[in-house]
Amino acid sequence: MGQVHFEDEMLLAELTAKQRDVLDLLIEHKTSKEIARLLSISPHTVDQRIQFAKDKLGARSRNEAAAVYRRLVETYGQMTYENSCIVFPDIALDNRTGTQGPPPNCSLGGRIQSGQPDSAEADYRVVPELFDGRYGTLVRLGAIVAIALFLVFLVLGGLAIFSQLSELMAA
Repeated sequence: MGQVHFEDEMLLAELTAKQRDVLDLLIEHKTSKEIARLLSISPHTVDQRIQFAKDKLGARSRNEAAAVYRRLVETYGQMTYENSCIVFPDIALDNRTGTQGPPPNCSLGGRIQSGQPDSAEADYRVVPELFDGRYGTLVRLGAIVAIALFLVFLVLGGLAIFSQLSELMAA
């Protein structure tokens, strides 16, 4: 029994993250074209990843590979080093009702949601548009020089205040 358990876990561990992403969508009954569109890859790449996963899982068809993968995921769930999506009472409280909910980045099935970032995350820009474009490098260098000069004046002003206070205290 322990040997079978270990072999099944090894089957799941042998799958790459990309193969698992494709198989996750395959068990949701997506076609190769739909999977390709969702993962921004070609349908040929999807079929290739499914073929490699079939070989690793010992399946003869796409449906059999999906069934084996579903059984392995349901039986063995999360891999050891993935987010287990365990809800802790003091962390994941719903502010409206005070009840526990799933922690961020976890679906209700317990799997981490992978793929494209949220639309709010994708639209967020780290630097203003001012730093992009034709003169972006010059603007960035100018900002660095301006910040450096500000810090120098801040330090010199602090030293001047310190020397004046020292003279007042000595007198």
